[in-house]
Amino acid sequence: MKTILLLFLCITTLCLTSCATVQVSQDFDNTYDFNKAQTYNWNKDLQKATTGLLQEDELLANRFFTAIDTSLTEQGFTLSDKPDFLISCNYTITSRLRADSVQPTIGFGYGRYGRFGGVGIQSGTSVRQYDLGVLTINIHETKDGKLIWKGNGSQEVYTHNNPEKLTRLVNEMVQTTLMQFPPST
Repeated sequence: MKTILLLFLCITTLCLTSCATVQVSQDFDNTYDFNKAQTYNWNKDLQKATTGLLQEDELLANRFFTAIDTSLTEQGFTLSDKPDFLISCNYTITSRLRADSVQPTIGFGYGRYGRFGGVGIQSGTSVRQYDLGVLTINIHETKDGKLIWKGNGSQEVYTHNNPEKLTRLVNEMVQTTLMQFPPST
């Protein structure tokens, strides 16, 4: 019995953690030479003009800014007053619906001593609502402000996370998104 319970818990944990992956997409200017970009800074004017959760929630904004700085530093970029590129970011949460078809199933059961049996049949569609957090990181050329790279990371989000878990989720989203920067051209 303990083996079955342990197996069930392992499968449930695997299913729950596999749903928490970050989906990433990117777009970039393929004429820009990303090899010459070594230093960065924040595009403060553009960042102030952004709307969304980063303007409304200072704690969340600081988590994202710190995670982006850390991730870029780990990749070998340096924060500078004379940067090669400028960064801005935005984070939004939207409510979505997911419809999954349910395979027809038949079940049966029986009671004690063969009495009180039953049969059940199920088919149809399962619909669930969930919240999707989308992080957009924009990288602009310093000279003319031209957008040279844009990365989007999206992940299902949950309310009522504690600060440590929220920081871990933000770090995962930022690192996964910035893994595609600079793009391999």
